[in-house]
Amino acid sequence: MNAALRHWHSQWHATALVNLLFCFALPRAAAVGLSEEARIPTTSTEHTAPHAPESDAAVVIETLFTQPVTPAEFVDERIIGEVHPAGERFLVRMANMGTEADVAKVSWDVGRYTGLRLGTGDSASVYQRGPGQVGEGTAVQLRGTEIGIWIDSNHPRPQQGELLPVCPAYWWWNVATAPRPFSSEDRELSFSFDLKVPTALRQGKAEVYICAHFLLRDKRSGKQFWLGASLFDLRAAENFPDTVHMDNWAGGTGLPILFAALNDRSKWFHPGPGSACFSDKPFDDYRRFDYRVRSTELHVALTAIRDRLPHHADMSSDPGDYQLTHFNLNPEVYSPDDSRGQLGLSIRDIRVRVLGRR
Repeated sequence: MNAALRHWHSQWHATALVNLLFCFALPRAAAVGLSEEARIPTTSTEHTAPHAPESDAAVVIETLFTQPVTPAEFVDERIIGEVHPAGERFLVRMANMGTEADVAKVSWDVGRYTGLRLGTGDSASVYQRGPGQVGEGTAVQLRGTEIGIWIDSNHPRPQQGELLPVCPAYWWWNVATAPRPFSSEDRELSFSFDLKVPTALRQGKAEVYICAHFLLRDKRSGKQFWLGASLFDLRAAENFPDTVHMDNWAGGTGLPILFAALNDRSKWFHPGPGSACFSDKPFDDYRRFDYRVRSTELHVALTAIRDRLPHHADMSSDPGDYQLTHFNLNPEVYSPDDSRGQLGLSIRDIRVRVLGRR
């Protein structure tokens, strides 16, 4: 990988489908080798773009996905490791940690860092999974429609490359059934959810961040690309303008990624009315995010791909030709050697809808 791409990998990454997609705490900071000064304060003034306007002229044309309720007896089916998702399903995938990433029932209070308080012992282990661990390593919590994610890049270390993603995601494996959200010019694709990020720590060259992705497929050429919005990163929004690059890290998909911070500056997408925007500071309370793409914005994004990536110049420029084959929320830690990243968050009430105009 050249230096430019390594630079972007340290700032951003999409998960990977299998052949398409590769694609939660510790008692005190000092106890894990982090000074108290290394803990990111959760009460400081945030450097964020203003919230989007409150008014909304859009109406729901079709609901493509509503997050299902997961009872305790189905937690093991919903949280997976390095396995191929079975059919069109919503899953939480613990990637790049091996096939046994999800096998252990976790009994410690992961919610100290994710904000999803489930207690300890048997009452918590019903809802918590992770790799086998003697300490307090990476784990996922899942109860009802609420997901807690704790990633510690030291427990475990990435199996390949330098990335640890844990992704709530949905797949349309059968492209014949994949929706076409932009079937008319007034259409808008909406990906909304509640998010809180109480814990974000980094040492050395590590980075911790959260993004939301659509995977879009041109039904004419069969080519795909990622369109992603950065929601949280300890680096400022100015580091994330509209950018095109390739997902070519060690476990990547080899697909183009278009990404930017979720605010009013991108030409490719926008926050919906009332949505929270990109933050570079952790926050303890839930905020509603609504990541939206208009048909006209997708057209601009397609022009950027065709202009900047000559081997994708044969992709259709018509938004109506594109199918949604996958979406995910991608909390991820970038952790090269001698670095450590830790990220704790909770997510709930995920919805994906096609909107139109009144």
